[in-house]
Amino acid sequence: MIDVIIHDESLISSSQIGQIGGLKKADGNGRIDVFHLFAGVNALLMKLEMDSYTELRTEKGLLEINYCVEGRFETSFSSHNNVFLKPGDVALSSYDGIHGSKSVSHFPLGHYEGLCLELDPVKAENWIKQNAPAFYINFSNLKQKLLRNKWYTFISAGPHCEHVFGELYESSSYMDIEFIRLKVIELLMILDRIPQKENDVDYYSSTQARMVERLRDQILKRQEDYVSLQQIARENDISVSYLEKLFKKVYGVSIYRYIKEYRLEQAAVELTHSTKTITQIAEKIGYDNASKFSECFKKRYSMTPSRYRKSAKERSKIEH
Repeated sequence: MIDVIIHDESLISSSQIGQIGGLKKADGNGRIDVFHLFAGVNALLMKLEMDSYTELRTEKGLLEINYCVEGRFETSFSSHNNVFLKPGDVALSSYDGIHGSKSVSHFPLGHYEGLCLELDPVKAENWIKQNAPAFYINFSNLKQKLLRNKWYTFISAGPHCEHVFGELYESSSYMDIEFIRLKVIELLMILDRIPQKENDVDYYSSTQARMVERLRDQILKRQEDYVSLQQIARENDISVSYLEKLFKKVYGVSIYRYIKEYRLEQAAVELTHSTKTITQIAEKIGYDNASKFSECFKKRYSMTPSRYRKSAKERSKIEH
């Protein structure tokens, strides 16, 4: 069951909230805090403990920006296309009434935290014109720049956007509404101004995705890094080089890097949501000793595992 906490009574039972109206068949628990920031803009803070849920989209024209904070997010659309997000990735979509009306989202780590901004481009642009004209944003141009005539794509947030996304996620529940509004406008202005690289890996066929997911699942069942790519390639009647190329195309990184990042993300979830010792967590994700694990973890998260756990507890106290 997903608990939805709406922090603005004017939005209760409102069809304006696209994601909330469409969540169905959740196989676990979670909480979504909804904040109405200004006309045409809602922010959703998502904390989910589940394997999957089904989402139905009904609101046409909304621009949806999803930022992955923690965990992994994998979505299969009714059009049989697939998208995979890791922390720091941003998914962008605008339901056109045809594509993406239904999606099934999976969370391989059983835990997901993220920030979703839902924007009605016309209403948001009018509000900014009237209330913050110095920060004018042409939403039509922004939408075109981000999606390039597509209805769904994803990008890496990059250091500038990642910083603002992080501030929004951590402070939305307690900061003054005016501060949050400024941060959203800042984020939109950055997205409007930074150059976007052409992303040619937005969509994957269901056949490609299933093959790579099968490989991924076999890898993650093992604690050691070695897996017989030759055998998997033979089973699928392809070469090892093509299999490695396909894996990188779908997940954006090499097999080795994926294993390392995934296990460190798994450790981050354990540090936040379990009482296991750092040594126990290191062993669980395949490290022989805690010092090597701490070294790798610090490179990924810019802090030691103990500091990461302490910061998570401090954030939890602030939120409650």
